[in-house]
Amino acid sequence: MIPIARFLLNTARALRLTAPGMAGSSCLVAHPVRLAQVILSGERRRKANERRLGVPVPRFCILSVTWRCNLDCVGCYTRGYSRDSELSSRTVERVIREANELGTFFFVIVGGEPLMTPGLLELLGEFDQALFFLFTNGTLLGEAEARRIRAARNILPIVSLEGQAALTDARRGQGVAQKVAEAMHSLKRARVPFGFSAMVTHQNVRQVTSREWFDELWQAGSRFGFLIDYVPVPTDGTPGLTLTDADRALRAEAAEKRFNEARPMALSFPFHEYTTGECQAAGRGMIHINADGHVEPCPFCHYAADCIHDKPLPEILASPFFAELRGQISRLPNPLSECLLFAHRERVRHIAQKTGAYSTERA
Repeated sequence: MIPIARFLLNTARALRLTAPGMAGSSCLVAHPVRLAQVILSGERRRKANERRLGVPVPRFCILSVTWRCNLDCVGCYTRGYSRDSELSSRTVERVIREANELGTFFFVIVGGEPLMTPGLLELLGEFDQALFFLFTNGTLLGEAEARRIRAARNILPIVSLEGQAALTDARRGQGVAQKVAEAMHSLKRARVPFGFSAMVTHQNVRQVTSREWFDELWQAGSRFGFLIDYVPVPTDGTPGLTLTDADRALRAEAAEKRFNEARPMALSFPFHEYTTGECQAAGRGMIHINADGHVEPCPFCHYAADCIHDKPLPEILASPFFAELRGQISRLPNPLSECLLFAHRERVRHIAQKTGAYSTERA
């Protein structure tokens, strides 16, 4: 688990960068004192419940609310799932409430495309003790959605890109880059703080870590973002996307520069996590609940031992599957700064078989 002191320092740094131009914004991140109260209150609950339950309680819950999507991006990890599943509003509300009561205060909302879920923004806005990172492809985010996000006050939209327009359109579809630019403009006009995310692949690693592209994002209004390594999954190991060792070395050096320059500040996954905080999967720092309700160690590890429809979250966190992953995988050396669960996938498969976990893919 990343120490809370360093976690708070990184959060404070992000807030200082987000503040310019946010005067008058009602978003939680525009009010550092209020956000600090939410974080510290959640941290107290989290630590108390860890002592009471005897298992880690994650700070982050990644929630795939739907598998439905209006795009079909090359290399998307959700290709291993059927597109017809979606968590009900009642289930989403229950899971968030249950996790928040345990002390989880950051929720990452993904899909599919979350904005295809009716009433989602209003539902998230009801939780004043949580902050939601809403990952969206941006194509359904217009002026009306920007106003609804602003009204919710606790939602930070994260708009997905692949680099400059040609690369975004190549992976996501013709014309998507223009729609994303329009979405960012809508958010900026509404004075909604927002970030970006980029899937780092062999094809785009130089561009998405370049100073030139970060300057474009800064001008568009983004003040922070996430660089996420492409991790192949069994049903979609797209040739030509997987990072080589040379790519990882280039990415690590460039991403560190972009992080320190902080215009915008880029948070790397898994680089910062695995080199400074160890693997955070299986409840050490995060869990992933997919649109079928299966609780996975992280979005890129498609095994589960339990379903949120059948068991309460504390019982799931204590499962033998998660416990074995935390004990065997999370603390392994990681000299190549890669996803440990992918690097040791045969070991993960063995642990899944040993503990009665199952594959969650059903395309």
